[in-house]
Amino acid sequence: MSTANTRKEEIQIAAAKLFGEKGFAASSVRDIAKSVGLGAASLYNHMGSKDELLTSICFRCANNFLAGMAKIESEHTDPVDKIKELIRLQIHIALYDESSLTVFNDEWRHLHEPFLSKFLALRRNYETSYLQIIKEGIEQKKLRNHDSYIIYQTILSSLRWLHRPHGKKIRMSEDKMTEQISSLLIKGIIA
Repeated sequence: MSTANTRKEEIQIAAAKLFGEKGFAASSVRDIAKSVGLGAASLYNHMGSKDELLTSICFRCANNFLAGMAKIESEHTDPVDKIKELIRLQIHIALYDESSLTVFNDEWRHLHEPFLSKFLALRRNYETSYLQIIKEGIEQKKLRNHDSYIIYQTILSSLRWLHRPHGKKIRMSEDKMTEQISSLLIKGIIA
């Protein structure tokens, strides 16, 4: 990895953290530069604009989710196993990717066209694939016969807290957390 890539990634990580903490609109180029030890003018040697940074962060995160989805779909046939692995994917990204905080805290809404439409198309692609897995589970009678969109939103909304800074403070291995959350979401809370 070249120094330029390392510096660019460092700037993206710092920007993602700031966008998550302060919001995109309230984070200035000066704030981003300060967080990586550069002057604001020097920062432009590594990026085009704050909007470009947000675009890069959002698309990298969306592509990570889509790549994870493709891998899960190619490696698993059982819809329940696929859902468990999708839960694992979201937990992993939430714990180890600062940009997920940016994306999941709705900062993607600051994207400008044509990037907003392209980003939303990626989200729809992910959602469509996820819903298809849930529908397969219902058809195979491996999941309750509930509305697939309600199941999908329940899973996603129940994991959203992980993308906030306090969600990263749980003192538990990623595997144990995945097992507990998957068990709660798939089997419910009834003993």
